[in-house]
Amino acid sequence: MKNTLIALLSAPFLFASLSGFCGELPAVTYPMSEVRSLHAVANNKDYELFIQLPQSYKETNKNYPLVVVNDSRFAFPIASGAMQLMGGRVVHEAIVVGISYAKGEDYGVSRTRDYTPTYSPQESSAHSDAARAVSGHAKEYVQFIQEQVIPDIKKHYRVDNNNKVFVGHSFGGLLGSYILINKPEIFDHYIIGSPSLWYDKKVILKMEEEYSKHHNNMKANVMIYVDADITGSNSMVTDVQAFEKSLRSRSYKNLKLHVEVLKGENHHSVFPALLSKGLMKSIPLKP
Repeated sequence: MKNTLIALLSAPFLFASLSGFCGELPAVTYPMSEVRSLHAVANNKDYELFIQLPQSYKETNKNYPLVVVNDSRFAFPIASGAMQLMGGRVVHEAIVVGISYAKGEDYGVSRTRDYTPTYSPQESSAHSDAARAVSGHAKEYVQFIQEQVIPDIKKHYRVDNNNKVFVGHSFGGLLGSYILINKPEIFDHYIIGSPSLWYDKKVILKMEEEYSKHHNNMKANVMIYVDADITGSNSMVTDVQAFEKSLRSRSYKNLKLHVEVLKGENHHSVFPALLSKGLMKSIPLKP
């Protein structure tokens, strides 16, 4: 199904009224953009895929890297814009896909259910009571990505199957960490930004330890970026450093790991910087 992508992207760029302008403003559209709807079998929810194709897509027959972003309300417009500037210049052009929050749901409920790995209804730093009450269903959401989202994109677009990139920030970074230590083969590259590793008493660290007992291979190119804003005892920097230490201590085969603290950034400013850095390390344009 092909539609013009307007609903998600219009709001940041439109204003209710302008001096000297009467009537409705025209909708903002993105060239080479489409929307696809999918019903997730694993959790019985409906999602939309926001798809930005490379500028050269219609002029070539080649396959393109696939960049998948969650929290698409903010991440998809930023990733699409970044690719318009960087694609073909400093990184390979790529197909950018944003996965919406579940249709008809509060975004906090949707992302808490889908991005968190365990049920933890008492998290003080998480979303609302209603969101925390449905937490812990990342397994089903990842199944949706693996069994429906990626196959659907590969069916309808020319994807380089060896260049699939996951991008996630905050709870999305927690999700990326969960995928990495459970099913690293789903993606080839992981751009993980300021991940919420504090979640459920740092359960991701325990999951990684369990993974290491049964696996000596983690084939993935992993870039973890964290903002330098240290607040209280639950510093994301400290948590990321602990995660890095664990990953390096296992000597996993085929794991490439880059970890960087981005100074001068906080949790709400860091995403554009980590995205561009991660793309340049995952799909750099070869000389």
